[in-house]
Amino acid sequence: MHTIMDAKRPLRLLARLKPAILALMRESSYEHIYLSPHLDDVVLSCGGAIYTQTRHGEQVLVVSVFAGSPPDDSLTAFARELKERWGASGDPLAVRRREDLAALHILGAAALHLDFLDCVYRQDERTGQAYYPTVEHIFASLHPAETELHHRLLEALLAQLGTLKRATVYAPLGAGHHVDHLLVRRMAQLLLARGHRVLFYEDYPYAGDAQTVGAALEAELEERWQVQAFYFDEEAMRAKGDAAACYASQISTFWSSVEEMREALRIQALRVGGGHSYAENYWQLLGSRAQRSIVDPVTDN
Repeated sequence: MHTIMDAKRPLRLLARLKPAILALMRESSYEHIYLSPHLDDVVLSCGGAIYTQTRHGEQVLVVSVFAGSPPDDSLTAFARELKERWGASGDPLAVRRREDLAALHILGAAALHLDFLDCVYRQDERTGQAYYPTVEHIFASLHPAETELHHRLLEALLAQLGTLKRATVYAPLGAGHHVDHLLVRRMAQLLLARGHRVLFYEDYPYAGDAQTVGAALEAELEERWQVQAFYFDEEAMRAKGDAAACYASQISTFWSSVEEMREALRIQALRVGGGHSYAENYWQLLGSRAQRSIVDPVTDN
């Protein structure tokens, strides 16, 4: 006896299962997700940990948030100065994205570039007025129009990765008070409020000044912090320097040469490691008051 199969049945079954299948495909399989405001922050701050994690077979993703190409890279005199300093005659962010891919290849990590604009390029769409026209504005307060931007950042992140329940998330502490770093820190605090494991890294090179780290910690006056040092070896230190050297357009912002940059990274790692080992600091926020103070209208699927 032969049974006649309904040829459309598998298709109907697939249609019913499709939402669940897509949800599983979107759910992040990474064990570590690093949130980088710009296309170099995480490598400079966390390169030793990332190399060590991937060398041990752990899956690492670095998400660069403000990595989009601006429609006008000459919006202000400061933006034009940066373009000249970076040596990018065409699209300066395209150059930086290529540098980032090369750097993360050395560290063994995957890359995700979101298309939000660097604060240098953000402006009022109606008037064309730049939100942060000078370097002083960048290290001051968030523009009033951007006080809720961290919610949009989180929506975009979850749209790309789905839930992040399996991952430890690393976010900037906000040392140096750069507005883009503060926005990514706020986004991470939304994740923390939902129960995600979040650690905050010391933003280098700003964290080279211990006072900037202290000021960032004091931003949560009624919270308790716990620091964890991540120690790494000479091989990881070399890899961190090699990866940082890929950001050729950015070296002159803080150092006179690649060699000076490598030595600065080494000195910082030894300082954190107590003078005898290489290390990077990661901070855990233990209180809950700061979490409750951030309104979170976005929900995970």
